[in-house]
Amino acid sequence: MSSSATRLTCFALLSAIEEDLRTAILGACNVADDARTILNDARYEKAVPRLPKGTDASSATVASIVPFLDFADAYEVLSGLKDRLPEDHQTTLKRFAPHLGRLTQVRNRVAHTRPMEVDDLPTVHDVAKDVCTASKAHWANVCEVLHKLEDDPSYVLGLTIDLISDPDNAPQHNLPPAEFDETGFFGRRKEVDRIKKVIKGAYPVVSILGDGGLGKTSIALKAAYELLDDPKANFEAFVWVTAKATSLTVNEIQRISGAIETSLGLFTSAAEQLGGKPASKANDPIAEVLSYLEHFRVLLILDNLETVLDDRLREFLLDIPLGSKVIVTSRIGLGIENPVALSPLSDDDSTRLLSALARVRDVKALQSLPSASVSNMVRAMKGHPLYIRWFVAGVQAGKRPEELLSGNKLLLEFCMSNVYTHLNEEAKSVLRSMQVLPGRRSQGELAFLNDYSASSIQSSLLELLKTNFVQMQAASGSDTSVTTYRITEFGKQYLDKHHPAKVADRTYFESRSNALTELGTALQAESTASPYDPKTIDIQGSGDFSVAQILRAALRDYDRGEFDKALAGCRDAQLLAPTYHEAWRVEAFVHVERKDLADARAAYEQSHELAPESATLNYFYGSFLIDEALDYQRGLELLQRAAVLAEVPPAVINQITWAHIQLRDYAAALVSTSHALSLKPTKDDGSIAITMGARAAVYEVQQHLDHMRTGAAVETIEAAVEIAETARLEILQGEAADRLVQLINLAEDISENAEEEFFAASCRTFAARLRDRLRALDDALLTRRLGILKAVRDDKKFGFLISWQREYFFHLSDLQAESEWPYLSEGVPVAFTPDEENIRGPRATDIRWLG
Repeated sequence: MSSSATRLTCFALLSAIEEDLRTAILGACNVADDARTILNDARYEKAVPRLPKGTDASSATVASIVPFLDFADAYEVLSGLKDRLPEDHQTTLKRFAPHLGRLTQVRNRVAHTRPMEVDDLPTVHDVAKDVCTASKAHWANVCEVLHKLEDDPSYVLGLTIDLISDPDNAPQHNLPPAEFDETGFFGRRKEVDRIKKVIKGAYPVVSILGDGGLGKTSIALKAAYELLDDPKANFEAFVWVTAKATSLTVNEIQRISGAIETSLGLFTSAAEQLGGKPASKANDPIAEVLSYLEHFRVLLILDNLETVLDDRLREFLLDIPLGSKVIVTSRIGLGIENPVALSPLSDDDSTRLLSALARVRDVKALQSLPSASVSNMVRAMKGHPLYIRWFVAGVQAGKRPEELLSGNKLLLEFCMSNVYTHLNEEAKSVLRSMQVLPGRRSQGELAFLNDYSASSIQSSLLELLKTNFVQMQAASGSDTSVTTYRITEFGKQYLDKHHPAKVADRTYFESRSNALTELGTALQAESTASPYDPKTIDIQGSGDFSVAQILRAALRDYDRGEFDKALAGCRDAQLLAPTYHEAWRVEAFVHVERKDLADARAAYEQSHELAPESATLNYFYGSFLIDEALDYQRGLELLQRAAVLAEVPPAVINQITWAHIQLRDYAAALVSTSHALSLKPTKDDGSIAITMGARAAVYEVQQHLDHMRTGAAVETIEAAVEIAETARLEILQGEAADRLVQLINLAEDISENAEEEFFAASCRTFAARLRDRLRALDDALLTRRLGILKAVRDDKKFGFLISWQREYFFHLSDLQAESEWPYLSEGVPVAFTPDEENIRGPRATDIRWLG
């Protein structure tokens, strides 16, 4: 295994420390000292197996066994002999105490070829310098190494690591040295822990996905080495196979000689690593690898798979035997694994990496830069470790930093070209739209810009997400969380330099964007002008434009009676924007016309879950529940919620009044009527308000009289009179006028039958005031009478009613609205105008049903 300068420097310093510790032990002992006594039994038994073969352990002396003590044991032995040491030596030895555990860990990493940590070299160097400064005489080897490092740091490259250590009991492996060895591993602790957790869990395959140069290989190695020393990992072998085909230098992309170019070559290499011999040409390498993975618990790491992706590889990953696991690194997702997507390094970690590389490689041009300049540089490099390494290497080779930052075309090609070639044309088109129109876009916007269906845009985005050209992010929308997509900065740099947008593409996407903006402006105007029209789409922001136009088209299909097509449009809108409540609200609206009330209610409920604070939605859903007689109480609650959330028009209050009537809460209905009239309604809304108010008053009075509550009945009539007198005359026409006639009759009945004169007098006054109101509207209204249906001949379309103990004939044509005929039955009250002069006898005309 090749070693980095960092590992070799640590080795040189640790070896010197050990030599000085052993020298001090031998200096403190004499020939008569017993080795077992000096070392203690445990250390003696630990060191004896390290003696050269053929050595007689029974005759081992302190001098013969001390050279085989490791760092920690040598320190402990010398600490036990401190009484034999000079005072200044004892003082310097105490300096080791706080660092003993950390130095031991570093030594183990160096001895057992484990990846180095970020601060390993600084820790060892600082301790060595500290003790050397305190006492050169007692730490001669340490001081000598420090002096050599100052004169010629590269001298360590000629060293061979050889530290006394016990056998490495970790499973067999062929893990390569980590590229991050010279600086240590930076950041991404959460990602490493997640990879390890997945590998130790139930998933057979975990993939590490990211752009080229983002650190996929490094994090795979970091996780693999940690699993190697984790007894809970329970693997018998770790096998590393790479399909890396090129490497990046400062001046070119170099082809790696003998690189694996096919999945078959990858499996052949894996079989050779597992079997320890060249794979047999007669055997199927895939079957051979699967056989090894079945009989042994193996962690197989397949590096740089994007260069050899094919169906054989996917089938192999689906057949991983129980017990063995696979880690994959790739720029392109396979779609069958548990992915860990790498993001760029943070600015802090990027700065630390650049500084560490500059220090280790002694690039003085970077070491002397102010921190602000370094921060600007790492931000320009977008947190890509390979970019930072390439940059430092370029400066080291004599190139100017600004030249490398602006002239990074070679780096971008190395990192992204393999990925771009895998994209289909639909995905490339989406990528071009994001290149021309940067920023975050919803699925709906991207579908509109590319004129794609919901399924097409989702398929394209999935492919782009698997290649890490595009990032997905949940951003705060109007009422819900809206998922958006944007091209990565690194990806955009690559496209701008290697695949710049053509003039035709730019013109097309900009025109589509302008069309979407114009459409959105129109939709917003509609939403503002008539928000309580069920055919108005609620627009909360620009992100709703594209999906709202799909819903508007669905409503046009609805108007044409093409309900299935309208519902298909709603489904597309829901796929593109599953959190946009209007996609479900419009579906509910269409279902109502189809009389599919169950599906309508389900769609309304889904919409309400997404936007419970939408006043318009609460109104539409509440109106639906009441109009379809499904749940009056729930409907009323939703309508009242709408009135609390926003300043609502009289139409909403009228619906609340209707809900109260349906629930037989007539007093509340009268209060709502007063509220609606106070809002200065239009003629139509005002007419509805006064009609329902008068209807509620009639029902309330009748209810009170049925229960002998004369006083309450009088109070209700008084409230109705006040409402009638405050209402504009033009809205008192129609049913409202006939309801006032009913109230006049009820007031007169009370005045004639009430035992208390106060009630009788009050009702005479109320009847007179109501007559005055009707007279002001139309004198003819005072001729209107009330009657009760006696008989109805449905087959002949005629019938008879009784009023003032007189019988009147009527025909279907005598109804003000022939649509009321189905409601006419024996005992139902009606209002009518009598025709006493009819040659065939008394006839009722202008009949209105007053059920």
